[in-house]
Amino acid sequence: MVKKFVADLHDLAILREIREGSKQSLRTLAEKIGIHPNTLMQRIKRLESEKVIIKYSTDIDYRKIGYDMHALVLVKVRKGVVGDYTQLVDIVHLPQIQALYAVTGPYDVVALIRAKDRDELAEVLQKMQKNQIIIKTHTFLVMHTYKQPYEFNPLL
Repeated sequence: MVKKFVADLHDLAILREIREGSKQSLRTLAEKIGIHPNTLMQRIKRLESEKVIIKYSTDIDYRKIGYDMHALVLVKVRKGVVGDYTQLVDIVHLPQIQALYAVTGPYDVVALIRAKDRDELAEVLQKMQKNQIIIKTHTFLVMHTYKQPYEFNPLL
């Protein structure tokens, strides 16, 4: 069970501003929020220690560096193994796997894949299908993206 963190208005403002641009200076961020930089730094450290802020990262347009294939792969696995990470460890470690989720519904797992071209995508799918617990895959190619995960910010 996830430990619930009670955030006040300053915490939410900090999270909103960091989510929109984590490269801004503490001084600039403190001015935007209306608190002292030392207070801001303490609050950020608390948000990090409580694992509200998990990590800082950079969002990349992978198409610009040659990863033109983006696919969603629905995966059906043998009964009794959903949620058992060890059964999919070889899939998790494929570098082309951007995300891997256990889901409900007619399929058990959804994989987001980034590949340079069709050949690389086919190679990844073949590696996935060699896993003994995978019964079937169903692949969808992403043609257009209307919203990226980094655009999600319910704190606005």
